[in-house]
Amino acid sequence: MVRKSIIIVLTLFWALNTYAQKKVNLFTTTTINQKEVMVGQPFKVKLSIYTTTWFTEGLNFEDFQLPNALMIKDGRAIPNSLQIGKYQYSGVEQTYWVFPFSAGENVFPSLELEVTTPDPGDFKGKKHTLHTKEKSIKVVPPPVGEDPKSWLVASSVRISDTWNKDLSQVKVGDVLKRTVRITAGNTLGPMIPVRTYDSLNWAGVYPEHPTNSNYNKDNYISGTQTQVITYLVQEAGEFEVSGITVRYYNPYTKKSKDISSKNRTITIEENPNLSMLQSLQDSLNKLNQVPEEVDTTPKKTWRDYVPQHWEYILLGLVILWLLYKYRPITKIKKKLEDIRSTSTYKEKQAYSKLRSDIKKGNIEQSIQSFYQWINTLPNQSVSNYRETLYKAVLTHKLSDLISEISDIKYSQGGTVIPKSLQNALLDQLNWDRKIILQVKKKKSYKERKTKRLEELNP
Repeated sequence: MVRKSIIIVLTLFWALNTYAQKKVNLFTTTTINQKEVMVGQPFKVKLSIYTTTWFTEGLNFEDFQLPNALMIKDGRAIPNSLQIGKYQYSGVEQTYWVFPFSAGENVFPSLELEVTTPDPGDFKGKKHTLHTKEKSIKVVPPPVGEDPKSWLVASSVRISDTWNKDLSQVKVGDVLKRTVRITAGNTLGPMIPVRTYDSLNWAGVYPEHPTNSNYNKDNYISGTQTQVITYLVQEAGEFEVSGITVRYYNPYTKKSKDISSKNRTITIEENPNLSMLQSLQDSLNKLNQVPEEVDTTPKKTWRDYVPQHWEYILLGLVILWLLYKYRPITKIKKKLEDIRSTSTYKEKQAYSKLRSDIKKGNIEQSIQSFYQWINTLPNQSVSNYRETLYKAVLTHKLSDLISEISDIKYSQGGTVIPKSLQNALLDQLNWDRKIILQVKKKKSYKERKTKRLEELNP
């Protein structure tokens, strides 16, 4: 009994081990390096794709933003590998930095990735669509007692506080520019709170909007905020300018720390030439004022209600009116009908069809077309065409040729006119038609000119 139980346990263990090591050709993993972070504290999300073969095309990881956080890629995707049991997987890994700016549950969504990789035993890449797993992380608010407006999470902070002029050689009316540059490690420039500056009795203060930049290289990230403050000196004397103080929370030591730049003393002397002071002050005030919204919408006139291309519309209406009044299409149709009803038009149509049928070599169609043509000619009879044609042209050549093709059809049973007979028929038809219709040869320009000269000089 004990031996039987041992065999069953070993069999189950082998089955589970085999199932656990079942080969999967393509899969993804999503990992987060933190379980809980504070507002402003970054965390990393790593997306990895693994295959048992290789990737035939580069992978494109999306650039997107989360609703309650700032996010950037940590460089490009890098290759890696993974060993699961006896199987070796090739992979590509992409890391994202996420900086949450509101408390609550922050969700990193599932992404759709398209990869091209061959199946095991094949070399041709096939496209596959994968979906990464959705991951969430808890974001907690700043500790009690901290100001949320000036809250900053960073591993370190450096302050650069410089002036464009020696503060011991300042006169009333001078314009001083102060550049404050704050660099914080393990955060982004937009995450650094924007500072406000109090007004001073001895100078007008005009802070410009700060600019931000980021550094991201070798698994290290930092942000820099640069702000220029302009001072218009208005009073002589000696004054102290307070340094810049930045308070930040270090997530590694879990402590808050204040860092400040040095206080500076400024010595201001009287300036006999103060004519430019008021104009400078007005200019700086205009630069810092928010322009009022001005309604630039032009007032509508009667021209705005007229269609843009009214000239073309008017021209089209005039053309339609003319077409309705004079009806040129109707007149053209009537003219064509009149032309088609004339004997000359009917003769031309019948003659053209006769020549076409002869060229095709069809005996039956040619004989029928010949009778139809004879019927359109003046002083000709279908029933007695041989005599009427002779009276008009004084020859039986055309009648003999028609009799010849009739003999081929009815005596010999033929259906095709020989080529030599076709040419003879066409030539004779052309000659006899000119005689019957009395078609005169068109004289040349030289002959017409000679005749006119003879009339002038008899």
